Amino acid sequence: MEKLTEKQKEVLDFIKRFSLENGNFPTIREIAAEFNITIGPVQKYIKILEKKGYLNRKESIARGLELSDRQKFSPVPILGNVHAGTFLEPVEDAQDYVYINTDVTRNRDCFALKVRGDSMEPSGIVEGDTVVISKNNQIANGDIVVALIDGEAAIKVYVKSGGRVSFRSTNHLYPPVYPKDYKVLGKLIYLLREYKN
Repeated sequence: MEKLTEKQKEVLDFIKRFSLENGNFPTIREIAAEFNITIGPVQKYIKILEKKGYLNRKESIARGLELSDRQKFSPVPILGNVHAGTFLEPVEDAQDYVYINTDVTRNRDCFALKVRGDSMEPSGIVEGDTVVISKNNQIANGDIVVALIDGEAAIKVYVKSGGRVSFRSTNHLYPPVYPKDYKVLGKLIYLLREYKN
């Protein structure tokens, strides 16, 4: 790869740092804001970084930057919120992506959701977290899963006892749910948290 100027390296370093801290890539506007410059110069830096082999860009996606040496990361679509039943949009309609190490995803079909509510706080899942869910039919007793329960999406602990299935919160303020109608959409494999100062 061609050598970078000091400013080009600063832009590339910011893109790398942003992706590590946020689980996705910055938009052109976020890069411009970081360096207190307009969008035009940022677009020029992006083109140069592409030409020199450091970046790839998907034109149709707002956060469509990719590091050329990022083969070990997979884009996972964020499809909505875990408590609403409305996140099952086609992957093409995802508004954003997080990039997860392929050692975690292991070629599994995954999606991500934003957590709302406090029902799983004791297990370390808090409001604002992004959970990565593997669409997996092999669910074991005690797995943390996302399920459609009576048409609403929820993140709960899957418990099967005596042939009866329940979904439990780890926050004991919430009683177990024994649904007649449910569908397990997948199990939790990864969690991202944004630091808020």
